Amino acid sequence: MNGVRKSRAERFRITVFTLLVLATGLFCEAIPSKPRQIRVLFVGNSYTYFNNLPEIFTKLAEAGHQAAVVASMEAPGGWRLKDHWEKGAALKALHEDKWNFVVLQEQSTLGVNYFLQGRPRIAGDELFRPYARRWAAEARKTGAVPVFYLTWARKATPEDQAALNYFYTRAARENGAAVAPVGIAWTQVRKEQPELELYYQDGSHPSPAGSYLAACTLYAAIFHQTPAGLPGKIAGIPVNLSTAKPEPGKTAVLADLSADRAQGLQKAAWTAWQKLAEDGGHPVDLPPTVPTLAPLPPGARLSMEGLEGTWSGSLLLYPPPFLPLEMVLHLSREGASLNGRLDLLFHSKEQPDRSFDLHDLSVSGSDLTFSDPKGLQNLKVSFHGVSARPGELDGIAGAMAGQADNLIRLLGTWRLQRK
Repeated sequence: MNGVRKSRAERFRITVFTLLVLATGLFCEAIPSKPRQIRVLFVGNSYTYFNNLPEIFTKLAEAGHQAAVVASMEAPGGWRLKDHWEKGAALKALHEDKWNFVVLQEQSTLGVNYFLQGRPRIAGDELFRPYARRWAAEARKTGAVPVFYLTWARKATPEDQAALNYFYTRAARENGAAVAPVGIAWTQVRKEQPELELYYQDGSHPSPAGSYLAACTLYAAIFHQTPAGLPGKIAGIPVNLSTAKPEPGKTAVLADLSADRAQGLQKAAWTAWQKLAEDGGHPVDLPPTVPTLAPLPPGARLSMEGLEGTWSGSLLLYPPPFLPLEMVLHLSREGASLNGRLDLLFHSKEQPDRSFDLHDLSVSGSDLTFSDPKGLQNLKVSFHGVSARPGELDGIAGAMAGQADNLIRLLGTWRLQRK
């Protein structure tokens, strides 16, 4: 009798969630009972091809007796949905075959190149939003259901997850698309199972466990079924990370998780999908603000006598492996002028150290300003500093270049002490 009651309760719970899902308009309609085959086109980049996510998803679907899945992937490294739209291969694939679902994954920072303190951050969806709309509409035209693959924040910046949640779910709501809330499940696992490594060694791409979690979340979003009980060891066609291409003639273990680990990831995936349905598909009420730096503190009035000498410290501006960067500022008086020389010590085989004279060095009141006209890859960097404490200089550095659709912006801090 208890087993019967549990079964009825479970059926009731699933029915309630299905109704919630349909009411939100953000999730795809339920899969017809046991179709013979579904076809899924994955459009993304390395977050998709790492560990061959489509292959893991396919094997889970087969193990769950949902359907035979035919999956194809268009995922060059670093590509945005904008690149896929303009360069044509994914659009060609969309129109050459009949697809049931099109899984859309944007570049990890939504196509915006914004680095704060040397770390890539989420600064907005001005590039993602219009191409999310175009891709969703095009998928619908062909009869396919668009599914947005909501990705995760990088390991060093978990606070960016709220922005990813907001922008992806807004895109889905505006375009009548489904959401696979991978990043939401990811956050849950990091909180509840911190010992389980979801990231590859770079702190950005997925480990095999991370790709398995993504596949389980896609399973929940597409089939509206829990992935509980599916196998934790998946073997299939590997992707060569050097070429970013599948190797059809080979077989490799793509994920190998203990039963307990797999169960934890399956639960997180199912819970994330259910929770998103409960929240109406929009878990963040207000648009996120762009992360930025606090303004410099008030500084003491500067003088040439007080500045003369050698100052050394660090610059947090360029991304790894140049984080932090050693910075040495040499200031000397020559008559009524203050001369400066800046050393940037990269300590890297990829970038030689640089030393150059500061031709635009200026001292005005409490402000010290100068620039590096070439920067890294000829990106001009402007420096602004103050002396808030005796024997120290605190500053902000910034650079911006490119066009609106390919803008690079760097913003960071530097701190020097008198030697």
